[in-house]
Amino acid sequence: MSKKITVEKFEEFILKCVNEMETGEKVVFTKNEKPLSKDHTITLTKVDDDRFTVIEKGTDDIEYSNIDFNEVIKELMKLKEKEFGDCEHFFAHKA
Repeated sequence: MSKKITVEKFEEFILKCVNEMETGEKVVFTKNEKPLSKDHTITLTKVDDDRFTVIEKGTDDIEYSNIDFNEVIKELMKLKEKEFGDCEHFFAHKA
C-alpha cells in the first residue's frame, strides 16, 4: 500500500505514523509511487516500543540506529529536506 503525502503534511504524517507503528513494521518514503531499486529512499523501522531505525539510501547512505521518538522526528525532517526538498509530494509505502 502506498500513500501520497504533500510536503506540507510530512511532519503531521510522521507523528501519526510513528505513534501507530507496530514493532518490526517498516515505512519506506520515496519520490515515486512505484520506486525502482536505484531510487533514493528513506526507511523507518520500529525496533521496539520507543526505539527506531532510519536508513537513507541515496546521496550518502546514512543509518541512524536505536534512536528515540524525538530523534526520529528530527532526523526525518532533515532527510526530508535533503532528499525531497524539490518535491511537492512523495509516497509512503508500508513494508
